[in-house]
Order: sequence, then C-alpha cells, then structure tokens
Amino acid sequence: MKINNSTKLDAVLNEIGVRLTQQRLLAKLTQAGLAEKAGVSKRTVERIEAGSSIQLSTMIQVLRVFKLLEPFGLALSLGQVKTQPGVRSKTIRKDKKTLPEKSKRSHSWGY
Repeated sequence: MKINNSTKLDAVLNEIGVRLTQQRLLAKLTQAGLAEKAGVSKRTVERIEAGSSIQLSTMIQVLRVFKLLEPFGLALSLGQVKTQPGVRSKTIRKDKKTLPEKSKRSHSWGY
C-alpha cells in the first residue's frame, strides 16, 4: 500500500505496522528480540505491529534497531523550506504583548 497525504490515519498506522513486521522478520527477530534491542516491552512491539498509535520516542527506538532513523530524518528534510537572502524566516506576531516583569521574590508552594 502506498501512503500519501490523503491516506487515513488508521490505514497509515496499519501500514507502518505491516512494514515494521516485515523488517523484523527480515532481520530474523522475534517480537521479544526486537523489544529487547529497542529497549521497549514486547507488548509495545505487538501494538506497533497491530497498527496502534505509539509515542514518537518509541518509534525512534525501533527505527534505530533497523538502522532506519537516518532515512526517516532524510525524508523529513526533503520538505525543508529554504529561505532566500533578505527574506525573514520567522513570523512576528502583530499583536505582540509585553510580558510582566518577573517578581523578585521567590515562589512559595505553601509549605
């Protein structure tokens, strides 16, 4: 299955689960073996492969096992916007409000 911008979230998660399962099998790893190498629980690997939502930090740990973190980073950088000389790269809020000065006394937690 091809993933694109119109692919529904559930379908993307399922496809990622399928692809990571294929990677795990190619690497001749069990779910427990992958979990150990990635530093996550076996149940977490089961959830990933089932297409459940996971934390990004967990995905990074799994991608490292398969040496896929660099290609993942490269894919993200392909869409980087390059600024031209003389063009501001930051957006300035027009309704910029001044923040009150910090109090000179320390904060108390009521103890």
